[in-house]
Amino acid sequence: MLKFLVDHKTLLNGLNTVASALPPKTSLPSLSNILLETQGDQLRLAATDLDTTVITLIPATISTQGAVALPGKKFLEIVRELSGTDVSISTSGSRTSISCENSSFTLPSSSKDSYPSLPSTSSENESGSVSLSLNLVKEAIRRTIYSVAGASEIRAAFTGLFCKLNSECFEVVATDGHRLAKIKMTSLKGNSDIEAIIAPKALNLLLKITSDEPFYIFSQGSQISFHIGDTRIYSRVIEGPYPTYEKVIPLNNTDILKINREYLLSALKRMRIIANPATHQIMFTLEHDRVILHVENTDAGEAREDVEAFYDKDPLQIAFNGNLIVDILRNMNSENVLFNLHDNSTAVIITEEEQDAGTDYLTLVMPVRLPDPV
Repeated sequence: MLKFLVDHKTLLNGLNTVASALPPKTSLPSLSNILLETQGDQLRLAATDLDTTVITLIPATISTQGAVALPGKKFLEIVRELSGTDVSISTSGSRTSISCENSSFTLPSSSKDSYPSLPSTSSENESGSVSLSLNLVKEAIRRTIYSVAGASEIRAAFTGLFCKLNSECFEVVATDGHRLAKIKMTSLKGNSDIEAIIAPKALNLLLKITSDEPFYIFSQGSQISFHIGDTRIYSRVIEGPYPTYEKVIPLNNTDILKINREYLLSALKRMRIIANPATHQIMFTLEHDRVILHVENTDAGEAREDVEAFYDKDPLQIAFNGNLIVDILRNMNSENVLFNLHDNSTAVIITEEEQDAGTDYLTLVMPVRLPDPV
């Protein structure tokens, strides 16, 4: 038996927080549920896909202590459409009643015993956690997560972000083998060392949270967790090791192309309309103080655009997957960006002309191999 009264808006916010952890599809019916459990004068909401778990506490008026698991997406949909201030929820056997104003619903429910075990919080304590700025951590994630490899990548380490925290800085790296994004923030430091490859799902959940509450990272064995006020996100750590990314960053890219970020981004979007949908190849021809963008597609046609730039080296033709360059430019902030080049087959380093103090942001992209001249 479980019975409580909760503010509608508070319940909806809590459900929105945990529901993102629900798996889109699952062969285990229990994983499609959200667990509701009383904890003193609070209600604990939890959802998990076994790799990522989100738990949050919300205030409630508890009449009868207990726990129940409800169909997550259906429950959220009902609460989202309710009109009223207070929501009353009570269970009886395998049925749960939800009422608000003139609306009432009954959902099938299951016991807590049928729900997967949640991460233990008994060993978590303040001394074992690291306090950081949530906004800066989110900024580091946002500017690197786009480079993570897809789930089909056979090298599991590539499917997560490598996060490293020590007494000197916070560093985040992502790569899919074709591009790399790396950010180092010396304004974020920890009193203990943390190194982990973290799945993007947990980090995307973190990006959705807006809070002025203190933010902590807690790492223990094969699990890492993020604590923001009464919300906790747990993620299973991806087994490593992570690739030695520093070795793939070229050291002899001395030719510099400086170009307006927005101008180039707009031009690339236009070029993509014609580009081959399989390769997304866009040719860059670098000449004195300009870049000529060119795409040719037998089926779709041809496009060309001149973009003003600063370049004073020998002419160079180099091709890129246009989508990769667009992703990079979208995650940069400065007015101008710098392409650090060597030749048309060496990885290109792209950086911002101006960076925030204490931030070192670097991206790298492999060019498309051009056919050898006849």
